[in-house]
Amino acid sequence: MGDIITTDSVATEPDSDTSNETMISPHVVSKHNDLVGASYRLSVAEQRLILLAIAKIDSRKPMPNGIVVTAHDFMSRYTVNKSDAYTQLQDAAKQLFNAKITSITGTGKGRAIHEVRWVERCTYVKGEGRVELLFSTTVKPYLSRLIGHYTSYDLWRVSGIESTYSFRLFEMLMQYKSKGWLYITVEELRRRLQLGETYERFSNLRSRVIDASVKELRNKCSMELDYELIKEHRTVKAIKFNFRLLDQMTLQFQKGNFPPEDLEQDMNDIIAEPES
Repeated sequence: MGDIITTDSVATEPDSDTSNETMISPHVVSKHNDLVGASYRLSVAEQRLILLAIAKIDSRKPMPNGIVVTAHDFMSRYTVNKSDAYTQLQDAAKQLFNAKITSITGTGKGRAIHEVRWVERCTYVKGEGRVELLFSTTVKPYLSRLIGHYTSYDLWRVSGIESTYSFRLFEMLMQYKSKGWLYITVEELRRRLQLGETYERFSNLRSRVIDASVKELRNKCSMELDYELIKEHRTVKAIKFNFRLLDQMTLQFQKGNFPPEDLEQDMNDIIAEPES
């Protein structure tokens, strides 16, 4: 066994500068933008486990063969007590193996739904309060050897989040950190959050998802945030989020260019390919 680590429907492109140097600090989460924009839904416990695991990866280097996340990691990074840390870690380990990223291609009779697992292995070691996980072959390129087109943020900013929708909205906003705003269609927002037939009425979507997430991000993520509705006639078609991070010296947001050997592919194309 190899090394195990223990320690779009949007109106603009994500931020992109040409810096080739990156300074990755401890407890920084880095994801390729295609993964940030993908369609998936994780529980809060699963999201916390995923982010802790990603924060242990040096995104400039090859992916290790395994990552260990402990209950102590949960307690030190999130606002949970010892009992909740063990419970959340165990629950997340049980659920994460079946968690998937979804892509839909084609229309009509040619419509195809592609699903890819987040992890190939996820083991909870009873009595030791730790999880050993290995990201799937398909997901690995979106978490390691990142030189460009990715989003990074300090883990502490999301340490108090208790809603899966808030987690997802925060990452979408971080793609546009230097601009300070995100324009996204209602249809695209629903796709990314995998809402399906849930909250089909916009009034319900607004109160249960948008307003609730905006309130939580304001209160817990050290940021100013509001939004405006973009209407076509009387129907809300899109949302423009305006935001500003506070305490910005602690946030790192790095961009660059992919090297020739890592030609970028769209996430939908990647996950449509069967895993070997």
